[in-house]
Amino acid sequence: MNARGVALIMGLILLAAISLLALTSARGMVLQHRMAGNLDENLEALHNASIAAADARSWLESRADVERETGCPADCLLPVAIRNAGELPARPEFESAAWWRANGYLAGADPESGDSLGYGSGGVEPARWIMEERPGSVAVSETILARPWDGEYDPAPYPATDPPGGFCSQFGESVACGTLAWRQRK
Repeated sequence: MNARGVALIMGLILLAAISLLALTSARGMVLQHRMAGNLDENLEALHNASIAAADARSWLESRADVERETGCPADCLLPVAIRNAGELPARPEFESAAWWRANGYLAGADPESGDSLGYGSGGVEPARWIMEERPGSVAVSETILARPWDGEYDPAPYPATDPPGGFCSQFGESVACGTLAWRQRK
């Protein structure tokens, strides 16, 4: 009779250990599932940011020099999609989705007419972009784009048909043109 009691206790201890191991494994699987979901969301956000940056760059490079007052150092951009310095909040990347819907320009749509250009970012929240002229300082969420406004040049088509850097290839190396920084803040 004693042997049966010891076998029963040993069986219960073994069953408890297996149950504890199963619970630990299940908890780990739930954590891994959440981590995979976060990674997917992060990759979608980076993809959308790339699409928005490319769309903003394409639009900026398609502007002609007549859209900027000659010799004006600040607050002189005439295109509707470029805000003057100080118009945006200090950290727009932390604004709500509602703020971005109200103030940002949809990637894949003409910022002036709103007409679709035949591409977009997709996802739950489509990509949006916004530009602010910041003379003499650097403040960016993702990308700093530079381009000359004066002199002879051919504006790029919008939406872009050339690869990135095609617009800037018509200028010499002494002229700041193209992507100057990524995720820089000063």
